Amino acid sequence: MRLLISIKSNLLYISMILIIVLVSGCSKENVVANLDNEENGDSLDMLTPAYYQSTTEASFIEDVNQFISFAQLEQFHHPLEDETGRIPDFTVPPIGEFGAGKGLNGTSQHHPAVDLHVGNKEILVNIYASYDGFVTTVKNADKYRHYVSISKNVEDGNGQLIGKLVTLYAHIDLDLDEADSLNINEQHVNKGDIISKHLYSGTLGGPHLHFEIRYYRAGDNGTETFYGFANPNLPELTEPSAGNWSYGVWNPTVGYGFGNPISHGLDFQ
Repeated sequence: MRLLISIKSNLLYISMILIIVLVSGCSKENVVANLDNEENGDSLDMLTPAYYQSTTEASFIEDVNQFISFAQLEQFHHPLEDETGRIPDFTVPPIGEFGAGKGLNGTSQHHPAVDLHVGNKEILVNIYASYDGFVTTVKNADKYRHYVSISKNVEDGNGQLIGKLVTLYAHIDLDLDEADSLNINEQHVNKGDIISKHLYSGTLGGPHLHFEIRYYRAGDNGTETFYGFANPNLPELTEPSAGNWSYGVWNPTVGYGFGNPISHGLDFQ
């Protein structure tokens, strides 16, 4: 009898510990995978270099942890899944995986998104909103040519704005979308709504959807580029920020970083 009571007590204690861990939010270590394997692209999320520096103020780390824990409560709709639940056949090449290593002129950078190649280089592809949010469309962007971004405010448990969740759907053809009477710029869309019908035929490596998740501070602009290769013509993006970062250079005044789709319930394997 005493043994049974002891076992029950231990199980109750373990359950209480698990509940406390879940309710209290994630720590720096378990919100994102540590970067021991970052050179292999094995980390879960890619956050600003300031987050990983030992000299960073604890309050900043706590702010990021809180934001990430609330942002990742948002479970995404698959960007290729139609209203019937059908997802077309697609592939993700190794270089298009989240965290895949890239390099230019000796500068290291990792891919902060996932590239989805549909069928046999298909161009007529419906793309769907991953969550409810506000749309911005951009043409002739340096990195992506055309893209749609969807922004959503992230609030804490008290309803206070603590950041923005932004997804980018890039390498699409907004000109063909507009010719097809699809123009959603500055509109609100619902999860699962069609946001584009055309991939760009001239994308390097063939037409594909570049699906990117960004984490922004509350006052940041969701369409800004805040990372990239070293560029002497863009000194604001080539600052070392809080230190060297193998994912590329970083604008230290914009954004918290990039999210892995797995963090939001999407596994593209």
